[in-house]
Amino acid sequence: MSDEPKLHLRAVEPSDADFMYEVENDAAAWRYSDTIAPLSRRILREYALNYDADPFSAGQIRLIITESETKTPVGIIDLYEVSQRHLRAFVGIYICKEFRGKGYADQALRQIEYYAKTTLHLCNLGSKIEAGHQPAINLFESNGFKECGRLENWLSAPDDKYSDMLLFAKSLKSSRQE
Repeated sequence: MSDEPKLHLRAVEPSDADFMYEVENDAAAWRYSDTIAPLSRRILREYALNYDADPFSAGQIRLIITESETKTPVGIIDLYEVSQRHLRAFVGIYICKEFRGKGYADQALRQIEYYAKTTLHLCNLGSKIEAGHQPAINLFESNGFKECGRLENWLSAPDDKYSDMLLFAKSLKSSRQE
């Protein structure tokens, strides 16, 4: 474990608008979300300035993944569709290209899971993953998420082809509570 990068999850700051601009406008990643058009820096600055950090009122929480020592942003992790009633949320994660394959996603996922369980007291986390996105599938499976469903021809690509979306879930309840 000592070879793992040290990272920190922190709240969105107004100074993150340019970083979010680069992430949100990575058109190659749009196929994994509902994004269909570029976002402006102005919109992202307003988002950062008006950011509601209460995941239960906002329905989501976005955290910037940074290297602990350098404070360099390496990605973004979100809890979205946060339900206070059902105590569940979905996880979305984006790691910048130059930092992929170095353990950042794995460590960030473990940290957001700990936060979801101990601070938000959520019982379940889920993820929606394109069937062919093997790195994401491997990430979630290696962290105890189980495939629990498939929506056929659910995601479209620019080439007019469709792919399946896989649903993964993980219970955060310890065996002592069940």
